[in-house]
Amino acid sequence: MRTPTDKTGASLLSTTGKADNGNPIYDGVEVDGSGRIVAYHIANTYPYQNALAQTEFVRVEAYGGLTELPNILQIMDSERPDQYRGVPYLSQVIEPMLQMRRYTEAEIMAALVQSFFTAFVKTDAGSSDIPYNEVGGDGVTEVSRDPNEYEMGPGTINMMEPGEDVVFGSPTHPQTGFDIFIRALCEQVGAALEIPADLLLMSFNSSYSASRAALLEAWKAFRMRREWLTKDFCRPVYEIWLTEAVARGRISAPGFLTDPIIRQAYLRSEWIGPSQGQLDPTKEVAAAVAAIENGLSTREAEAIKLNGSEYAANVDKLLLENERLRRANGGVTASAPSADEGGNNTDDEQEDTDTGADERSSESVQNAGRGRKRR
Repeated sequence: MRTPTDKTGASLLSTTGKADNGNPIYDGVEVDGSGRIVAYHIANTYPYQNALAQTEFVRVEAYGGLTELPNILQIMDSERPDQYRGVPYLSQVIEPMLQMRRYTEAEIMAALVQSFFTAFVKTDAGSSDIPYNEVGGDGVTEVSRDPNEYEMGPGTINMMEPGEDVVFGSPTHPQTGFDIFIRALCEQVGAALEIPADLLLMSFNSSYSASRAALLEAWKAFRMRREWLTKDFCRPVYEIWLTEAVARGRISAPGFLTDPIIRQAYLRSEWIGPSQGQLDPTKEVAAAVAAIENGLSTREAEAIKLNGSEYAANVDKLLLENERLRRANGGVTASAPSADEGGNNTDDEQEDTDTGADERSSESVQNAGRGRKRR
């Protein structure tokens, strides 16, 4: 296959203005008078990149002239019809996340500074008459001798000039409410991204019902975005690949290139993806069985939901496994009844049968006796 699958960064589309044919260009996306995307202008360098090569743009048509298949797949999440570059997933929370990072770094630095044990010596004599000392042993960098510089560190001793003093504020770090404050911010960020705070922090300390409710709400958003990615990326790539394979004769698909209805039948596909996972497999499997028995779901749907497998493939594998297990057990299935328990009668049952036969006729008794001898 010669279908390109290179993933070009969105930052390469960075030109705005007019094309040679007069079409407007918005951030590298060229549109015609009706607003339809007709081409993309891709740069050979990234923005603000230190490169010796001069930035040049290459015009790539949005769709092929012969096949009318897309040459570029622009995967984006747009908020309005005329938005040609989309909105980043983290655009709503990028500022709070930046402040959270700064706050976390400030708390770490405050805790580190508070852990230092630094002594400041005040003396009426000249500081040059007293040697610089510091605790730490080998490998510790010498304290600076600059009179305008003071250092803090584990076991550091600074000699101060006469009349100098150092006053520290009351230590208030690390703050006891750091965890509560960060979790409150994470809850806001998660609400904007449709991800529960427990899942965002990977911390499941709630009850089973609360954790399951959080996962169910999260998977509503995950399924929506999975369907969006499947529709905008997976299925178009599959269509391009299958069209090229049929055109090259590697796959036989009669009517694929001539009949659009048959073509759509060939292009039907289902993209499963990873399963949701289970908090309590016993309860969830029991619920799946009850849903199947009451006609609320199918075995295929429940197999996909529980572990992402295919029901038909599971049945085929079980047939092979059960046959191998039967052979391993000497040709007898473990769950099947034995010969004595099944078709043949025990001695007591046979005697009862013989007694009944004696009462019916002597011929029956003789036949029953001959039958016992044969066995």
